[in-house]
This record gives sequence, C-alpha cells and structure tokens, in this order.
Amino acid sequence: MFIRIVNVKFASEIEADAMQAYAEHELINKLPGILSVEVVRITKLHSVVINKFKNQQYAEESKEIIINKMKQNPNIKIETFEGERSFIKEKS
Repeated sequence: MFIRIVNVKFASEIEADAMQAYAEHELINKLPGILSVEVVRITKLHSVVINKFKNQQYAEESKEIIINKMKQNPNIKIETFEGERSFIKEKS
C-alpha cells in the first residue's frame, strides 16, 4: 500500500469548502487505484489529506489528475509526502 499525505492551505473559506466537498463526493471515484481518502480539517483554511493507493504506480498516475492541478492554483499552497506504508497497528 502506498500513502500520500497532502498538507493544503487555502486562501479563502469558499475554496476550502469546495475542495472538502470534492474530496468527499468525487475524488474517490476519479483517482485510479485509490483505496481511501481521509480529510482532517485543522482550521477553516488548513487541511491534511491522507490518500491510500494500491501501489506507487496508481499514486503517480493520480498526480496529473489532482496534485499538479492544485499546484497551479495560486490560492492554494500544497505540500505532499509519499511512501510505502511501513505498518499499521490498531487497538482492538
């Protein structure tokens, strides 16, 4: 499993709300090989998104669809971190 963590800061609440709605309702169906999308809203203008992909190839393909387009918007500051998931430990 390949994980992408996206740190996103918006210039306005309208853009932040629009991206939240897009992630919640459409992103999961648009990105190839995506397993999950989790959004943590830190403030009204700052969110952290955790995307889980089947593998690195799917994560790379998704960059063209969403990440590179977001980077072109001057009202959005975006920072990404990616890598293979080392382990997951959940309390039962």
